[in-house]
Amino acid sequence: MEGFALSERWNGWEDLGVMLKAARAAVAEGPLDPLQCEIEVEWDDDVTTLTSLDALEAIIASGEEPLGIEIWMAHEEQEDAYLTLCYNGRWLQLNGYGNDWVRARQAYYAAQVELAAAYGITTFVLPKLPKDTVQEVRRRLESQD
Repeated sequence: MEGFALSERWNGWEDLGVMLKAARAAVAEGPLDPLQCEIEVEWDDDVTTLTSLDALEAIIASGEEPLGIEIWMAHEEQEDAYLTLCYNGRWLQLNGYGNDWVRARQAYYAAQVELAAAYGITTFVLPKLPKDTVQEVRRRLESQD
């Protein structure tokens, strides 16, 4: 397999705590270890650059509301697996890339699960098929004969 690249957008995003939870899940499941991390937090008149998820957690816990957040996380070999989470106040964009298909996919899917759970999306279940009425009628007619 050549490489991995997936992306999806979650509209109407508001919960920055879930964004952080998704980032941590991606790091653990990738695994993206040793982790390289760069976070840009956009404010009204300034941009703050952070290098750890713990620093972002402190900002989120303080209740401050940034205009945007971009989290970039990668494995030591950046081309192997990296993930971005970009929040702009209206939506959250999840992007996963990498040449190490397994590691990149695991990181992406782990983050995706956390985001989907926050939206209340679970694995769908196919509906139970209705009875085949034609077959039922044939059985009744055969039994009458």
